[in-house]
Amino acid sequence: MAVFDWSDLRLFLGVARGGSTLAAARELGVNQTTVARRLAALEQGLGVTLFERSPRGYALSAHGAALVSRAEAVEAATLSLRAEAARLARDLSGAIKVTATHPIMRHLVGPAIGAYRAVHPEVTFEILSAARHLNLEEGEADIAFRSARALTGDTLVATRLPDVMATLYCADAYFERLAGPLRADDIRDHDVLLYAGTPGMELFSDWLTAHATPARIAGTASAPEDMAGLLLSGLGVSLLPCFLGDATPGLRRCFQPPRELDRAWWAVASQDAYAQPRVRSFMAFAAEHLRLEAAGVRRPR
Repeated sequence: MAVFDWSDLRLFLGVARGGSTLAAARELGVNQTTVARRLAALEQGLGVTLFERSPRGYALSAHGAALVSRAEAVEAATLSLRAEAARLARDLSGAIKVTATHPIMRHLVGPAIGAYRAVHPEVTFEILSAARHLNLEEGEADIAFRSARALTGDTLVATRLPDVMATLYCADAYFERLAGPLRADDIRDHDVLLYAGTPGMELFSDWLTAHATPARIAGTASAPEDMAGLLLSGLGVSLLPCFLGDATPGLRRCFQPPRELDRAWWAVASQDAYAQPRVRSFMAFAAEHLRLEAAGVRRPR
């Protein structure tokens, strides 16, 4: 069975149309010697003579003339395949399953989705807010937005996002009544609310415990949004991610975000999901959107 590829047929058609290996080489942007060598190999592989050679150039043989239309059909099919592949690569239509924790979905990912949909209304989103990590490699979600020191998974594609920053918050009335706290060392003189049983919040819990007076622990919350509600009641002070604390009317930062509370987070997809143009497109868009949004997060508010 003859073995050849599309590039061999391109050379055949180039010589048939141009009448010489030189004309085909110029049209296809290859070396003339390469054209002559590959054409001879094609003839040997097919077992027929495609051209009659003469000082005036290359003329199709009877066999060559009989095969031109077949080669042109392959050419048309190849060009059609390439055009369709290019169209599919540009086609973003379809659904994306996105997962994140509730506060990150509400305050960070949700606005990015809204901004993306304004540009690409053909893309729809299935929102999967969840405290647990959905398994991307098993297809539970297409993209996850995760805070983590390190990512696990053998086939994950990850984009690093701006760090999630946090600082100490309290109610406006609490701050005005007690004039602070204004720095981390002041926390020991205030009632403190801790996180309890909250996966991923160990950094906050350890930091608060290290700065608090044990006798002044006023209560606990299991989630950042619950903590924001307790702070609004004036029970004391606690840590919140800046994206949540800054967006909650009635709360204020006690001081600028300490760098040791910065948390790395990522947009993550499996390789299968990332192969979809819409997934790649949204991950890149969301990363840029969040970088721009994070640019002023350390400003006093």
